[in-house]
Amino acid sequence: MRIDRRTFLELAAGMGLVSGASLLPRRLGASEPTVTDRYFVFAYFSGGWDMLLGLDPRSPDDFPSERAIETGIEPAYDTIPNLDPADWLVETAVEGMTFGPYIGGLAAHAERLAVLRGMTMESVAHSVARRHALTGKLPAGSSVRGSSVATLLAYLLGQDQPIPNLVCGMNSFNLGHPSWASGLATDTVDDLFQALSPGDTPLVTGSRDALESFFAAQEVGLTSPKALEIYTNRRTARAIVDLDIAGIFDLASDSAEMVQLREAFGVDSGVTGPGGPRALMAAQALTNGVSRCVSFKAGEGLDTHQGAEWQVDHGPNLQAGFDSVAALATHLAATPFGSSGESWLDHTTIVCMSEFAREVLLNSNGGRDHNLINTMVLLGGGIQGGQVIGQTSDLGMLAQPVDLDTGQLSDGGELMTNEHVARTLLAGIGIEEDVGDYREAPIRALLGGA
Repeated sequence: MRIDRRTFLELAAGMGLVSGASLLPRRLGASEPTVTDRYFVFAYFSGGWDMLLGLDPRSPDDFPSERAIETGIEPAYDTIPNLDPADWLVETAVEGMTFGPYIGGLAAHAERLAVLRGMTMESVAHSVARRHALTGKLPAGSSVRGSSVATLLAYLLGQDQPIPNLVCGMNSFNLGHPSWASGLATDTVDDLFQALSPGDTPLVTGSRDALESFFAAQEVGLTSPKALEIYTNRRTARAIVDLDIAGIFDLASDSAEMVQLREAFGVDSGVTGPGGPRALMAAQALTNGVSRCVSFKAGEGLDTHQGAEWQVDHGPNLQAGFDSVAALATHLAATPFGSSGESWLDHTTIVCMSEFAREVLLNSNGGRDHNLINTMVLLGGGIQGGQVIGQTSDLGMLAQPVDLDTGQLSDGGELMTNEHVARTLLAGIGIEEDVGDYREAPIRALLGGA
């Protein structure tokens, strides 16, 4: 059964757990979305991914290691144990969309993908760059200057979901939006299941009513905004538990449906790594009407400065993350969106990101250090797939200016940033005002039908 926040709030209000004011619509004046059936997934790859192994490869024939000083580019695929030269480059049906050896199942979705190549990240410090990627705004030092993009989108679109903004394995930020738009953050899917489940010890008859009366009495006369928020969050949490939705996140269930989902998402086999269970969680949260935005850590173990780490760990960890996203895209594409004849993927925008990329030359240890130049991939609802936007140079893989309307290189264009992407996601739901204060234009070439 799909559950919407309106049903949830009406249930909670009837039980005296929330006030009638919670049922009032959010008001933004002129900044109302015109596309209201859009959902979002942010898949984060922690540590800084290697573009050459995934989203922006180069042929070792054109960039051999012996010419690395001259070209400033060193694919070094031949240094990776057991990597077949036939797998160094992965061709797709889309012209110009070639991937590296560890793209995994994501390559099968090439016609739905839009790859941004040659983005600039502003910082190579993990905490700063991570906050920049998540909020779309460069932090002041390590302090965020804006909410997570997911929080803003949840605020704009998610009032009718019980958990508008679900987060697993990563950070979330809320500056100035209502508490209901904040990310409900857990480290693992099991943590989420436990949080949504009733306690192990059931209350005796009458105890629940007595507790609610006690807390209601404590709340009378409160004036502190912080204290009021605490009591409101307690009531909301109680109402969410009462919805009995924990079961859709019970990965240990032996039900036929969950067994099939675990297989489809590579959970039991482990091929999707830690991102697999989280991607399954995202699918369940979206298609069961629980969440509007889901953010999860898809890949990890990518901060590989040492040669042994980069050669052995980086590629498989990267591929596991891509495979988890591919499993999510496949599941959403196969799941009907109501009776519209469209799929959930047609209505869900998936954004894959990392805080920055890795250098395109090996360091003295045979690994790769941090790089300001990056890439990103988006697919699904509102995204014009089957295209590569931008291009890194053949000398050092530097960023080059892009015409934001066409996606082609242009001397009069702009260098793409996280700010451009955040603004694009807003434009995709019909909000042309810069309500996130990103101060950059949308990448119009990204926006498509659906």
